[in-house]
Amino acid sequence: MRIPYVNVNFGGIKVACVGDSLTYGTTLLNRKVESYPARLAKLLGKDFDVLNLGFAGYALNRHSAKCYLNLPVLDLLEQYSPNYVIMLLGTNDARQKNFTTEVDFVNAYKTILNNLINIKSKPQIIAMTSPMAFVDTNKAEYDFSHENLTKIVQIQRSVLSEYKIPYIDLYNITQGKTSLYSDDMLHFNSKGAKFLAFKTFTAIKELESKEI
Repeated sequence: MRIPYVNVNFGGIKVACVGDSLTYGTTLLNRKVESYPARLAKLLGKDFDVLNLGFAGYALNRHSAKCYLNLPVLDLLEQYSPNYVIMLLGTNDARQKNFTTEVDFVNAYKTILNNLINIKSKPQIIAMTSPMAFVDTNKAEYDFSHENLTKIVQIQRSVLSEYKIPYIDLYNITQGKTSLYSDDMLHFNSKGAKFLAFKTFTAIKELESKEI
């Protein structure tokens, strides 16, 4: 597992991107340049630092073999003291091996949000629902469930509304947009990463303008 470099001494605005392979940049030829956090950093400019905390294959469900809540992410975030946290987690919970019950996902989703809310730097959180997936579930190598994904997105919307956390409804805005996806129809291609970067950039700028 690769632990990313954390630029604790950066004097500008810090943005931490919390997520799974969609954040990490899996399937991209050059994730250090093409991943959405890398593209977001370029859009935001020199006054911003963007930390990629995407870990491929990790789910939120406590019962999953690779649980994001067991990673040292919170320690890294406390060191980093971000001004913004962008969260995109839940897609791996739609895999049959990770999904147990809707209650388990609700509890896990609330746990990660509560942890982020309680970071000492009190960052502004911007969440994204899991995007649409077009993966062929008939293929043996996938254990993905579109039914589980639908349940997860409904929970994400409900919990984020309850917590009054601004969010980007990726599931809604990626409907029919297969051109944003890699060959596996689950991960984003370079165009898709650029799409995410623009959406998150716009969300940050809107919040920045409200603070002026």
